[in-house]
Amino acid sequence: MSDNSPSGRRGAGRPPRVSRATIAEAALRIGLDKATLVLIGRELGVDHSSLYRHVRSRDDLMTAAVDEALAGISWRCNEGEDWRAYLTRVAEAVWDVYEANPGVAETIRTLDAMPPSVIRAFVAICGELRTAGFSASDAVLAVDSVMDMTVDSAVGWRRLTAPTPDGPVVADRMRHALESEFAAHADWAEFGSLMAGALTGSPRTWWHRKLDLILDGAAVSLARCGQG
Repeated sequence: MSDNSPSGRRGAGRPPRVSRATIAEAALRIGLDKATLVLIGRELGVDHSSLYRHVRSRDDLMTAAVDEALAGISWRCNEGEDWRAYLTRVAEAVWDVYEANPGVAETIRTLDAMPPSVIRAFVAICGELRTAGFSASDAVLAVDSVMDMTVDSAVGWRRLTAPTPDGPVVADRMRHALESEFAAHADWAEFGSLMAGALTGSPRTWWHRKLDLILDGAAVSLARCGQG
């Protein structure tokens, strides 16, 4: 029987299917920076109190949403893919998740406990680097550096694009402050121009330059390990 109820709502006798996964998906659609149990309940067409059958708390909800957001990423190295191309690919996939899902990066940074998906991803990437010849210590350091920088960059860029109380976004306020300060010091001009450009340019481009710098350092560590 077809459902002819308005707005796609389910007919009587057909309660909506709610699960941990559908709750996480609804939270991501709303945005983790805005999602509340009340809004998620409204999104799913149920009373928000019923969600506690599937998530124990807001932190548990956020953990489920992070797990769902990262579920589509493959942490395995492709055949013939070298370690640098592999680490770049997974870092770009994580950046894409942060860019497409507001609040995910902030949630990962602020949760008291690391979500299971993040732990599994970390171990998987470290394992691939070990296979590529990295020591366990250097593998952990490289992955931690890449992922920390990526989450911090994503959080920072979202803050820079947030409006200030009087209108301009934070990046504009910071750029004007830089220009004012550097104008008084002619010998600082080159640095000032680069810093202003970083604030107004593509966030992904600047993030990728940071990534390349970390990977250059990882390459040195790998070469040193090979010599040992």
